[in-house]
Amino acid sequence: MTLLSIFIGGGLGAVLRYLIGTLIHGHWGTFVINVTGAFCIGIAYNYFSQKTNLTWKPFIMTGLLGGFTTFSTYMLEFNTLINQSNFTQAVLYLLLSILVGCLFLRLGMIITF
Repeated sequence: MTLLSIFIGGGLGAVLRYLIGTLIHGHWGTFVINVTGAFCIGIAYNYFSQKTNLTWKPFIMTGLLGGFTTFSTYMLEFNTLINQSNFTQAVLYLLLSILVGCLFLRLGMIITF
């Protein structure tokens, strides 16, 4: 049942991403999606941290927000490292994710032509 809820949530998140992306074109649409996702996962994380019934957690956090943007999870993991006082790991994770991500994006584009 958990996998089904993640599957449905992911589909809904992807559709929301598409709809917002068609309303706000280009990189600003992606920006709005990413910061909105980060905001929403912050709310969801705090909400589910205080609840014992976590039935909706996989649907919302992994499915809906994961399908909407993985940036929200990236920001949550960065914040978790900061909260654990793993500042070196946090900075490395933040910078390497961006730099290596851009490098691999470019590498993928180069090797396909």
